[in-house]
Amino acid sequence: MKKFSNKVAVITGAASGIGLASARAFAREGMHIVLLDNREGVLQTARESLLKDGAKVLALTVDVGDAVAVEKSVQRVIAEFGAVHLLMNNAAVFIRGPAIAEVQDDVWDWLLRVNLYGTLNCIRSYLPYLKKNDDEGHIVNTCSISGLIVRPRNNGVYATSKYALVGLSEALAHDLHETAIKVSVLLPAAVASDFYLTSAEHRGKLGGKNMFPSTPEDTANGMSPDEVAARLVDGVRQNRFYIVTHPENRAMLEAKHQEMLAAYDAAEAFNQAGQQ
Repeated sequence: MKKFSNKVAVITGAASGIGLASARAFAREGMHIVLLDNREGVLQTARESLLKDGAKVLALTVDVGDAVAVEKSVQRVIAEFGAVHLLMNNAAVFIRGPAIAEVQDDVWDWLLRVNLYGTLNCIRSYLPYLKKNDDEGHIVNTCSISGLIVRPRNNGVYATSKYALVGLSEALAHDLHETAIKVSVLLPAAVASDFYLTSAEHRGKLGGKNMFPSTPEDTANGMSPDEVAARLVDGVRQNRFYIVTHPENRAMLEAKHQEMLAAYDAAEAFNQAGQQ
């Protein structure tokens, strides 16, 4: 997506963190901004901050896990701006706790409802309008480095949702291959945002006492949301499918893929042994 000026960006989870930083970054490129979030108070604060910067902004209180609410938001956006050119599925929640087999269904349902089905709801509702444009469009799914690597820190539920989201994004990119709509996955690692805190607030007592929150140390040395957003804008402009923000994670990816390639070497060796 080379041109941003006067185009419309819809961003979920937009009231703070990466979502709000991305809204600011795209607004600086001349885009009109639609903020979707289920936290009405901070959403209006975010809207006012963008208005002060001169952006055209529509803020809608929406739970992305509610397909009907998402569909209604589309009608508001089209009534206000007449089109959608960029959809950023950024809304997500996080949980950390016991071993994967100990996580109860209510926790799985809560997290997948936002992280996976929330993204799917937005794609289903907004994609038809991206397709109506004569020029290019873009869909960004915030997948996190946890969509590529599972770290031994009890984040298995979250990682499961993000692995699924990477697969969904790859499938969507294949589906849209012959259109002018591109797809990207944003893959941030530690970011200095309120993501963990807001996730804990949404979660409440769900899952019981074994579901413990993240600590301030998780984000104390994290990248600023504004820096993530700058890398995002560059990645969208270059039509990159994978948008990486933390190059220092490269070694972990290389080690993982070396292990996978070694498994193929072992399979080939097994085949050769069987032919002797």
